[in-house]
Amino acid sequence: LLFLKDLGLEDNQLGAFLTKNYAIFSEDLENLQIRVAYLQSKNFSKADITQMVRNAPFLLNFSVERLDNRLGFFQKELQLSVKKTRDLVVRLPRLLTGSLEPVKENMKVFNTRLFKIKERHQFLTYLGRAQYDPAKPNYISLDKLVSIPDRVFCREIAKASEKDFEKFLKTL
Repeated sequence: LLFLKDLGLEDNQLGAFLTKNYAIFSEDLENLQIRVAYLQSKNFSKADITQMVRNAPFLLNFSVERLDNRLGFFQKELQLSVKKTRDLVVRLPRLLTGSLEPVKENMKVFNTRLFKIKERHQFLTYLGRAQYDPAKPNYISLDKLVSIPDRVFCREIAKASEKDFEKFLKTL
């Protein structure tokens, strides 16, 4: 309890913290101190660490290696600077303690969607139909470009067959 108070948790926050993470008592005090020292070595301020522990009670149950891997994952996968990674996990510390699967799935969907938009744009450019200015004829809304299935995209937007689109994709 003294460790948590020294970390910056207030008396009125201890109950909520311990209700969520009573397993903190099974952690070796030296390991907890090493984990805090690790976060400090990554330039997290004491106030940052207090906020992170308050909002993600299991944070200090993670080993230094696991914390390092998590921070590295977010920095690498989201292509963030060290400072932006730090700012992100201070605001959303549960990213470090939660499952990475939903994050990976979201990244896959954002990357897939971006890839699909690029493919469709390139196909429209190839056909001479990439026209995104609403003031001009044959305007293609970005909403339609992104949201409709390939079948509808080919028929209504590209004015081409799905086979033509598939053949084009093989040339990329």
